[in-house]
Amino acid sequence: AEGSLFEVMDTFKIKDGVLDLSDLLEHKIDPQRFFDENFVTSGMKTLLEKTFSRLEGASDQASAFLLTQAMGGGKTHIMIALGLLAADAALRKNILGADGPGSKLGAVRVVGFTGRQSDAPLGIWGEIADQLGKKDFFKDYYSPLQAPGETAWINLLKGEPTIILLDELPPYYGIRQVQTDRQQ
Repeated sequence: AEGSLFEVMDTFKIKDGVLDLSDLLEHKIDPQRFFDENFVTSGMKTLLEKTFSRLEGASDQASAFLLTQAMGGGKTHIMIALGLLAADAALRKNILGADGPGSKLGAVRVVGFTGRQSDAPLGIWGEIADQLGKKDFFKDYYSPLQAPGETAWINLLKGEPTIILLDELPPYYGIRQVQTDRQQ
């Protein structure tokens, strides 16, 4: 038999079009293939324009965007598209045009968290800090697990443009609540 069960499942998952934010964060998605097989919708284009406009400093609008589609409405898909385009300036120009959204930016750091990742012992912020190569930056917040304040986040993120993608948070919060209840 060719490949392990996990390799076969990964191949099926990608062929079937079911992608997870972790696929983006683990660099398992071929960016060109993704855009060859997917259409940039008007809603997706609006998010891309607003995000890259904010990162270029051309807009002072909100720096957080809440995607509110119903389950199966494409939130993860849109975040993957944003992450792929943010991380690759050449791909961004190819997909959005030489003078399109984000054309003045180089590569943007992309980090994220999916709530299906229930084994994040350092919390969401620890996972993000680790992806930025700054795991120790939040060391005072890991035990006991507590959320960093605004100043700590500003200091962690300063230096270069960064997009933080958060997906599927309700499952994570549910698991954390069960864990907390068991500890009490």
